[in-house]
Amino acid sequence: MTNITEMASWDERIHQIQRAEAVLGGRDGAVNIQASQLANRTQYLKQSLQAIPDYREFTFYTTTSDPDGTRAGLAATQPGQTFRVGQGVNADIGFKYYSNVAGTAFAIASFAGKTAYDRQIQQEDADWRLQMQSQQRVADTQRKQEDADWRIQHESQRLAAAAALQQQALAYYSMVQASGYQVAGIYAAGLEIKDYNRVVVVAGVVYKPLPTTPMPYVLTGTPSTDLPKFYAIGDGQLKTQMAQNTGLSLLGHFTGGNAAQALTYVTPELFGAGKTGDDTGAIQNAIDFAIANKISTVVGCNSYNISNTLLIAGAGVQGVNVRLMQLKVMDTFISPKDKDGKVEDIGLWNAPPTVRIGDNASNMANINLHIDYIDGNNRADGVANFGFGYSLSHIHIGYAVNCIKVVASGKHLWPNASIRFTGFYWVNNWIGMVVENSTSGTSPIVEGWKIEICFMAANRYGGIWMKKSGHYAQIRGDLDFNGRWLSVGRLSAETNLGTMDNIKGLRITNGTTQSEFLFRYTHQGRIYVVLAEGRNVSIGESTGSSYKAGDVLTCTTMPDVKLVIDGVSVCADNPSGTNFFDILHDFDGQPFSAMTIDCGYLSVIIGSMLHTNDIRFHNSFNRISSSTNGLAVGNSGEVMSLHNLAHSDAPFFNLSSKWVNFDRKFYMKERKYTGSEVLATVASSDSKYLDALAVHDLGTDKTVDEGSKYRVEIVTNYQGCGASFDIWLKGEGNVIVTKRTMLNRAFKFRWVEMIGADGVTPVGATLQLRQQAQPSINFLINIVRVN
Repeated sequence: MTNITEMASWDERIHQIQRAEAVLGGRDGAVNIQASQLANRTQYLKQSLQAIPDYREFTFYTTTSDPDGTRAGLAATQPGQTFRVGQGVNADIGFKYYSNVAGTAFAIASFAGKTAYDRQIQQEDADWRLQMQSQQRVADTQRKQEDADWRIQHESQRLAAAAALQQQALAYYSMVQASGYQVAGIYAAGLEIKDYNRVVVVAGVVYKPLPTTPMPYVLTGTPSTDLPKFYAIGDGQLKTQMAQNTGLSLLGHFTGGNAAQALTYVTPELFGAGKTGDDTGAIQNAIDFAIANKISTVVGCNSYNISNTLLIAGAGVQGVNVRLMQLKVMDTFISPKDKDGKVEDIGLWNAPPTVRIGDNASNMANINLHIDYIDGNNRADGVANFGFGYSLSHIHIGYAVNCIKVVASGKHLWPNASIRFTGFYWVNNWIGMVVENSTSGTSPIVEGWKIEICFMAANRYGGIWMKKSGHYAQIRGDLDFNGRWLSVGRLSAETNLGTMDNIKGLRITNGTTQSEFLFRYTHQGRIYVVLAEGRNVSIGESTGSSYKAGDVLTCTTMPDVKLVIDGVSVCADNPSGTNFFDILHDFDGQPFSAMTIDCGYLSVIIGSMLHTNDIRFHNSFNRISSSTNGLAVGNSGEVMSLHNLAHSDAPFFNLSSKWVNFDRKFYMKERKYTGSEVLATVASSDSKYLDALAVHDLGTDKTVDEGSKYRVEIVTNYQGCGASFDIWLKGEGNVIVTKRTMLNRAFKFRWVEMIGADGVTPVGATLQLRQQAQPSINFLINIVRVN
């Protein structure tokens, strides 16, 4: 077997085998031409790469005298060598690569710069958004078509069933007539039954006189008097028997009982859903019937339109399961009204919910509400609590769109705690969830909620707003693209800002544009205000915030408030255009929040008291996003860093394979700073020295061949007896003692040369001690290396 002969050349074109070409092997055979050309290119690239020098030595930059940087590059390289020239921080091209060809710079390649990468990322993000919007439109169209198809099919089935029932009734009465019976009429007082082949209809059941009933017989109108003289015939008899406590045994049911006792769930269709276009009453009647009759479950497997709020109440601790496939808020849905009954515009705080849970009797539990799809039509919240509310329950909203708040709280009179919220995709709502306490009742708090939504995205004012409430919550899932209608202003001065706390609906203006004031927070020593604008203000999708540094903000209803901002942040204003306000952590003035946030992808959490949480999430632009009680750990692969995010994003501690750095004052209070400690007990002697400590010129932590320097402190148990000094060793045998201080003359010390095993070579120095002031003295020696 032979190999292709490779040549280091760049073949501009690659041969394509034609249909009429003979597929032959060999040196010039058609099947080997392409492989030879590619092998030549590979050899060329290999040799080019091998010729590239270390770019730390052959990297140059443009200057006024050297506009393209090639003069410096040619001067520093030999013909055949390669060098690169940096093009500047914000250039599209990061580096240009040149080859020194006989003293001439020949451009061979270029490397994209940061600006080009940022533009590519922004373009990919814009393309993704367009794709998502297109998919959303297709999905909405498909859902509308499926809903229309279902309604046509359902109406057709209903009409067919009604026709079948009518035909069955006609056939039954024809059968009665053909059997020789004659219908005397509908049961009523005074109706006369003249002979035994006459029958009477009672509540849809046909009765025939018993043989013992005297003829003619006049009905009294009292069933308890008349019916014992008759017996049911046809299916009427079966209906009567089925209604008995053993009726189901006629169908082979092993427990007996009747049909009503075997009913474990009800449907809105049993109460008329799908007949009028408005299913509110049917769903409500199904829920009320289930709770009143202790039926565990309401199941709605269709799409339902509602014009008013559905109420789950009176379930106590027995609870109820309500599962609805799809809820759509109609254009005729109830509108909010002020205290005078005047209709108000929809806002964050006045939208009626599609489902309200609670009553004024007790705090309910075991509520299991499952809604696969909910469309709030930009008119309604999703689920809200009310009265004593609920706890120890599970609320699942699979797909939520166009809700003001998908989940709302704050109108309860009792603790609403330990509730699990799940979902798949909450998108294009005003805000995903607002968690807040109520202002009246008995400890009307919210805490311990378990929130797990697969993906919250593109909600105007954020994904989740913990509004000074929700302590001990657990949040999981992914969040991104939220908060694009928010402007976050950083204050340089404020007057009476605190008077705005906990007041909803306040309006802030810079004299040109009004926005709603949501909350304020303090982070790393600075105060910020969060403003809800009336439009999308994110970078790349708008002209940006309506506010700027230097603006003076005032409140339209509180004239004593004055705010001066020196900076404004909006979504997508970081270099990669990927920061979004996903979680609003509004805990200013609270002692803690104590939440666990564990998300796969999350962009930004803004707010106060973040350092009281256990936070773990990741994103594409922040390497220190996770923290425990404000402590974040970063690692570049070379250096591990510790960060106190409550104070600054900058690290206070860095650790590499070679050094440890504290970027703060090292404060030990009254504690001792210890290197290595040695305890030596020295007995009294007028001539004998005791070996106490050995030191060496170590090879670690060296920059140049500078030797090793130690600080030695000696204290004893003999009052006033001690010493301190520095010792410097260079190689072996070179010892210098400096800064010598003796507290008294009760002992003596000396350094003697240590000799190695060969009996000749110096290997260090030994500290020797002698004293004759006491029978024995304990010497504690602390030695710290200082160089």
